[in-house]
This record gives sequence, structure tokens and C-alpha cells, in this order.
Amino acid sequence: PDHNCAVRDDELSLPLSLSLTRDDIVKVVLNPQDVPEGPIEQRLDVKYTSASDYWLYCLTTSVEPRLFIDFSADSCVIIKNRDRFQRLLTLQSALHFSRTSHCHGRAIYVDPLLPTTAVIDIPMSKQFGYTYQNEYRFIWRPTIPSFNLPHIDLELGSLKDFAELVVL
Repeated sequence: PDHNCAVRDDELSLPLSLSLTRDDIVKVVLNPQDVPEGPIEQRLDVKYTSASDYWLYCLTTSVEPRLFIDFSADSCVIIKNRDRFQRLLTLQSALHFSRTSHCHGRAIYVDPLLPTTAVIDIPMSKQFGYTYQNEYRFIWRPTIPSFNLPHIDLELGSLKDFAELVVL
């Protein structure tokens, strides 16, 4: 609770409001004959929740001054060879994350009041208010749903050949 909202956002759930038409409602109710005729639009508030905990490693693809403030940072590491970093992270993670599926990519920013789809991948998704973070995510999901996963530190070794530490 002592962290700001950029740091303490919930990575296991995403509240959304879906706009349903009459046709959408008819498809999902047990009594479609009772749905009134004519134009109907209904707002449905839902909270998407991950079926399992997962391991997540987040980076940014840009250097925004606001990130230093939001994360109380006095330094950053600029990775100059993303492919090499990705290979090294994937190689080291294979030693620690057995029985997981692994994916990575840019975060998907979702408008909570007007999502473009009802299919939401929680680990890859964030509310669009965080778009400025330009997040790139590495995700390891247990093949069997699990909760209260332990924190794991990955040691990649020296990055000096393809990354630079910038101290403010």
C-alpha cells in the first residue's frame, strides 16, 4: 500500500466494462425469448482474473522521465542488443522454470471502459493508463495452475558487452 499506483498495480486481474448489444445478450442467456426486442445496449462490469500465478519480468522499450519518478529509480540499464539479452534470459530461465510455458512480447494496453475484445490474456495485458510505460514482458506460466509462487532471482552474468548502466 505504500507504493504508488504504477508500482502496485494488480498483475493477476483486470477490471473491464463490456458493452453488450441485444444479439450479444441473446447468445449467453438461458432465456433468449425474454430479452426485449429492439435496440438494447447493456454495460457488463467484469473482472478478468488469472487462473494461476505466474512469473513476470517487465522492461520498457523507451526511456521516459516519468518512469524514474514512478518507480523511484536513480538509474537504469539500457540494453543495446535486445536479441542477445532475450537469449540469455531465456537460457537462464530454463534452469529455474521447469514445467512452464514461456512467452514474451509487448504489453497489450486495454481501455477498461471500451475494450476491443472480450478475449484478454491477463499476464500480457494492462490498463491503457499505463501506455506511457511501453512495457515489454517476459512471462513464465506453470503448466499446472499454481498459487503463491516463490520469488526467483535469475543471474545472467555480465551485460557490459551489450548494455549500459546509466546512473542519474
